[in-house]
Amino acid sequence: MPHTLLCLILLFAWSAFAQQRPLRTEDPTILEAGLTQAEFGFAFLRDAKYPVAGLRGNQTSLGVMGLQVSLAGVAEIQLDWTAHNLFAVTEAVPAPIRPHLSQGRTRTSDYGDSFFLTKTRLLEEADKLPAIGMFTSVQIPNASTAKGLGLNATQYRGGILVGKHFGRLHAFGNVGLGLLANPVRAGVQNDVMLYGVAGIWSVTERVHLAGEVFGHWSRRQRPPVGTESRWDVGGVAGLAQHSPRSGLVVGLTRQFDSPLAD
Repeated sequence: MPHTLLCLILLFAWSAFAQQRPLRTEDPTILEAGLTQAEFGFAFLRDAKYPVAGLRGNQTSLGVMGLQVSLAGVAEIQLDWTAHNLFAVTEAVPAPIRPHLSQGRTRTSDYGDSFFLTKTRLLEEADKLPAIGMFTSVQIPNASTAKGLGLNATQYRGGILVGKHFGRLHAFGNVGLGLLANPVRAGVQNDVMLYGVAGIWSVTERVHLAGEVFGHWSRRQRPPVGTESRWDVGGVAGLAQHSPRSGLVVGLTRQFDSPLAD
């Protein structure tokens, strides 16, 4: 069962640099040396699903934040976190974990998980060659299974980044491996293939149209609950059983001199 997200977003850039948010496919482009990039926004997902807790409903994510710091222009560290998720329950069914919901079992809320990512440039883009890099990422479980919006499991992801400019179009993609811990049974994990294809079209110097297909795929016929394959499309429209049906993602990005600069 794949989980995939399709995203079509209009980006209003603070500078000519095409910002990452709200795309989830990583760009192999590294921030210039001496720069830090901060991101802030919110998201709304309709018909979002949490199979471990048996919840289905509409999710509003407030304070979706990101921080990216350049390391001498050849590598980058990133930290992403959501301050608060509000979830309006439309359906609750029996599941491995029974969450504590509000009176009437119609609402729940919690912090979002945090993500720590590093990426390194392996090959700079040239006339006929794409930019190539690599990334590693760790998902730290801040959200709780008691609230129904978390897995209480640390997840690892890593892989290869590829990107190329074609006139006004910047196309890039990812492929890699995810090691997803089973949130219900200790000592069991699901190894999945990561994938992402994205593009950013420069309508003007400050306005960009972005889209992506992003997710992960499990080869298991019955993967552990909570680690199912995902196909997601961002504006937002879900393409598979465990994807949100639709939604909206909004974010602002700002660059400034890095505190780690020489």
